[in-house]
Amino acid sequence: MSAFYFLFAANAMVFGAINYAKYTKDWRLEKKILGHTLLSPASFDSGRWWTVITSAFAHIDPMHFAFNMLSLYNFCSLCAFIPGMNGLHLFAVAGGSAITGGMGFLYHRRRKVAEANRSDWQSKTRNYNSSALGASGAVMGVGALTACLMPNAPMQLMLIPITFPLWVFVAGYGLIDSYFLDSPTSSIAHAGHLGGLVFGAAYYLAFMRRSPAGVWKSVERMIRRR
Repeated sequence: MSAFYFLFAANAMVFGAINYAKYTKDWRLEKKILGHTLLSPASFDSGRWWTVITSAFAHIDPMHFAFNMLSLYNFCSLCAFIPGMNGLHLFAVAGGSAITGGMGFLYHRRRKVAEANRSDWQSKTRNYNSSALGASGAVMGVGALTACLMPNAPMQLMLIPITFPLWVFVAGYGLIDSYFLDSPTSSIAHAGHLGGLVFGAAYYLAFMRRSPAGVWKSVERMIRRR
């Protein structure tokens, strides 16, 4: 769980700094922090490439922060029971998912800019300056890895007294993100979530599929039975 505590502390410090600046109306501090953490095509092209990573450690909304950290805690708690899983794997998945999530968001926004009608400068400008922040991509990556290793682990949505297998929980989020990917009314960075999810699944296939439990072992057993 050391990986979780480190990631939580890093996110909590940035969250606290942003909201301290907002509470004290220190607009200069707030602008400085957000300038180094908000990810957008415009900020990336201006030379702030590090926002691909730093955006995954920043939250403004308390509910966004709480949901991401609670989800990350649940996934990391499950990973603690998996033989061979350690903090290095979790750091690698969280970091890689943060990067692929950020790159997925940038790619999607650039595609929207390219697809916009030449005369529709409002749409082009909106997508080019559209920004994202939060650990959701990293959390989705860790969730995807955990679902591949413990697909039938029970999960429950907040305030809903129904238990789902973990694979249904993660796959459901992936389907929702795919469905709303191009929604003009959604303010969620669905492409960032999907980028993180893909990295988590790819990491499992590349490094963890030989784990004593998990999807790969189930597939192998099914093949042997045939």
